[in-house]
Amino acid sequence: MNFVKQIERIKKMHKLISSEKTGTPVVFARKLNLSRSQLYNELEIIKELGAPLKYCKKRESFYYETSFELILHYSLKTIKNEESMEIFAGSNFRPILLDGTLISLL
Repeated sequence: MNFVKQIERIKKMHKLISSEKTGTPVVFARKLNLSRSQLYNELEIIKELGAPLKYCKKRESFYYETSFELILHYSLKTIKNEESMEIFAGSNFRPILLDGTLISLL
């Protein structure tokens, strides 16, 4: 999965949860073009960030139990191939995610 897409999806999820307009898990997953199981994986990420996330069957919506602000910032920079090498313990290392995305370990 593209890192930027995942960040944008989490931001969209936060907005819907904050406004309590998620709908049922099936509806929420559809709004995000995810399967229900993928939705729960993404919700776990939000919980790991400290979100007090709950679901109300009566309102049919996810919500935050207490006030919760989620601010995600990211920065991207295009670099030349020569600049992508970093030295770790005397050897060259090119940090790459499983999807092939090159990352920087600054």
